[in-house]
Amino acid sequence: MNLCRKLLAVLLAVMLLASVSGAALASSEEPAGKVITAVALRAEDANYVDSALYSQYETVTFSDGTSQTIDAGTQTFILVKDGAVVDLADPENWTADAELFVIEKGKSDSVMMSMNTANWGDFWFTGVVDIEDGKYQEARSIPAAMHDVTVTDDAVTGGEIDIDADYVSAIYVYNEDGSKVTVSDVTINTAGYGGNDFGTNGGWGTGINVSGSAEMDIKNVELTTEGPLHDGIWAGGSSVVNVYDTVLFAKDADDNYGYMPYAYDRFIITDAPLTDDEIAAYGISGEYYTEDYTSMFGSGTHYYYTNENYTSNWSAPMLQCPPLALGLYGSMRGAICYGNATLSFYNSLAVCDNWAVLSTDSGRGVLNATDTIAIIGARVDSAEEADAICSVNGEDEYYVDVFNTTEGSGYVTYCDGFDDNFYGCHFYAPDYIAIMTGGTFDFLASENQRGYGWSDRIGFMSHGQAYTALLQESDFDVADALFAVMSTGAVDITLDDVTVNYTKDNPWGHKLFQFMDTDDVGTDANDMEMDVIDLTYDEYLANTPGDATGASAEGTVKTVTIKNSALEGDIWNSTGSSNNASTLAKYDGSTNLLSTWSTSTIDVILDNAELTGVISTSYAQHCDENGEPIVGQFFFNKTGEPMDGTAENTYDYLAARRVVNTPAYNGIGKINVTLENGAVWNVTGTSIVNSLTVGDGCTVNGTVTENADGTVTVAPAAQESASGEFSGNMPPERPADLGPSDEPPGGFGGID
Repeated sequence: MNLCRKLLAVLLAVMLLASVSGAALASSEEPAGKVITAVALRAEDANYVDSALYSQYETVTFSDGTSQTIDAGTQTFILVKDGAVVDLADPENWTADAELFVIEKGKSDSVMMSMNTANWGDFWFTGVVDIEDGKYQEARSIPAAMHDVTVTDDAVTGGEIDIDADYVSAIYVYNEDGSKVTVSDVTINTAGYGGNDFGTNGGWGTGINVSGSAEMDIKNVELTTEGPLHDGIWAGGSSVVNVYDTVLFAKDADDNYGYMPYAYDRFIITDAPLTDDEIAAYGISGEYYTEDYTSMFGSGTHYYYTNENYTSNWSAPMLQCPPLALGLYGSMRGAICYGNATLSFYNSLAVCDNWAVLSTDSGRGVLNATDTIAIIGARVDSAEEADAICSVNGEDEYYVDVFNTTEGSGYVTYCDGFDDNFYGCHFYAPDYIAIMTGGTFDFLASENQRGYGWSDRIGFMSHGQAYTALLQESDFDVADALFAVMSTGAVDITLDDVTVNYTKDNPWGHKLFQFMDTDDVGTDANDMEMDVIDLTYDEYLANTPGDATGASAEGTVKTVTIKNSALEGDIWNSTGSSNNASTLAKYDGSTNLLSTWSTSTIDVILDNAELTGVISTSYAQHCDENGEPIVGQFFFNKTGEPMDGTAENTYDYLAARRVVNTPAYNGIGKINVTLENGAVWNVTGTSIVNSLTVGDGCTVNGTVTENADGTVTVAPAAQESASGEFSGNMPPERPADLGPSDEPPGGFGGID
């Protein structure tokens, strides 16, 4: 299957004509002699660069000279082969056993950002099952791709739905009357490109799409989806979607696809015509088309130069992948909750091979999961190949390869203003268990079991605005850090009855919390390479808080409360060490050096808890994989290979958030420490704090010295060690048992 299709080749093959609403067309002559020779878009859509836009096809031509033309404004061609919707533009599908159908167009939306096609404009939703406002839309559905499926106005039951085509959903439900649809006991297999999983009426080409104010229960469904942005479940609008006892496998892209979605090299996209010299340098023909656009970033005209040689331009249409600034790559989200929707998983298994398993985007909705396993990884065929053996309701076993950072990239879940609630869940990811940019995030025990999270890198990463997070009655295995926090807003994080284990030794130390300047400089979604600059130590010491006029600037206060837990690991606040906008301006020759930082204060509260580690303000430097600081300006991208003429100092995406700390203080990053209710701090290295409050019955195992600048230095009581070092029991590099070994009750199979 070649999904990067062009309408160039002609393959002679026999096919049957079909009619509106999924019934075979009665013909007065035997169609066996007819052979498709071409398909064509309507004239006004000639600039569409992706030939698989079903909604734009107007004419199919046959070898006998006849053709079939439809009203592309109201109708859509659909091709079904071997019981699956397939791509009409691919000549390999023009065979005798294929059937051509014409269905009515469904709902449309106008997207004001680029999609997988790099186009802006109207697009139409197509579903094998299409239900709108409580009515099954048979004229817009494709019964030929349903096998033993029963469809009514409020239910889709049993059987199988198959799709091997772009931008077609298995089930599309849009209700504005709040009516409910139940999808149960269905097997769904779908592959192809998705076009847009972002936008008010997004989810174009996702497996199950629920929009408007629709309600849906998904029960005992097995959904397998493959292809960039061909997400499994998309809940948008104010919809309410409940997923029970369901298995979801989502796979991004492999050799079946004509380009890797994070290479983005199909076009040279510019805001002005290229010069002759630029055209020659790119090695392209110079042919282009233009499109005016209006986006969240402004308006103008884009020039699209066809890049037939696939020379890299490193431009990514909006949200074909996560911004590289997140320190990730990929093009698939297993399930996504958008806008004001509510999406809840119960006793389910969700696996996605990169980007995200259970994601949110641009809203104030709710994402819930209870007793659910979510994994960045891939389904495998046997227990011998698997890191995890999972079952749902004690029935079928599923074998999963849990990816580490050498195998894949991604996070399990996201919180960007949503209310995220996870109870007794087991989450596994190579990069982050979760990313937080706002909202509320709870990771708690359920009635059946404690929560568990595993990351081969960082447990939780946050940037953006204020949020609250509660981690309670849960256990975590992480390689480098539990939290990396780059948020500018106020943050309130509580760890209550948790354990943290570090699965790898490393030269940059183990951190419970790393508060730091953002290293996602240039967060435009189009960026494929990040440009990072750390201050020198002298610049760090010369840096003082202030606004653009030089006046003092008090920033936010972030609170960390550790309760009822015994933990090892360091807590650092290195704010004011790197890549602020004025720092970048300095490297461009600006005299406006280090003048716009606000303070960032961390209040650390130990409540009936024991912490073994460093708590300190610090100077931080990004480091290489050996822990050696990177000096001056550097870049990171997906692979670490130089791009766009960058000859040196380029690292792979794992350089993001990876820093070494030196205890230091310049007035910007502050830490206040309070011990209460018998808390204990076992100091393992030099720590500089702004205040230290020790309550009755509490203990600081360290020596305390007051400094002239008002800070306090706390050193280990017996012997000061190198900053950040502590001794602990390090497990094997990758534990054989990734999670709690006890089988949870209630019929839900855990990870063996």
